Amino acid sequence: MDKAYDKVEIIEKLKSEEVFNFIKKYNIITMLMFGSIVSDDLDNEFNEESDVDIALLASKSIELDSILEIELFFQNLLNREIDVLDLRSESLDIFVKISILNTGKIIFTEDNGMSLEILYNETDRIYRENENFMYFRKVDVLS
Repeated sequence: MDKAYDKVEIIEKLKSEEVFNFIKKYNIITMLMFGSIVSDDLDNEFNEESDVDIALLASKSIELDSILEIELFFQNLLNREIDVLDLRSESLDIFVKISILNTGKIIFTEDNGMSLEILYNETDRIYRENENFMYFRKVDVLS
């Protein structure tokens, strides 16, 4: 890989017209960054070896081959390892989704964050309806 861009350069590139034009092909409504690139935690500080975590929200679930194409595009653009997650994926763990929704920073949105807010409310409702189950699931995992 070529030169690794720093945090500011990465954010500028992610907000570029090139990125907006590319993600439009996949009907992306909202794109967020999450993880170490948005963290203020000194133990999780973004550095030269950090990957870039991107979450996408489309009108429907994104096909795996499209996710891989998107990852490859961003890897070539940013000269870094990229993790792309589909926020509508049935296999996305609810705790990961909640973390992204709580800490992610919006890079792009076509609808002023309305779809993201709807997803947040749906996720919150599902969590609250299953809170007891989630608690015991966590206890089982940790024991």
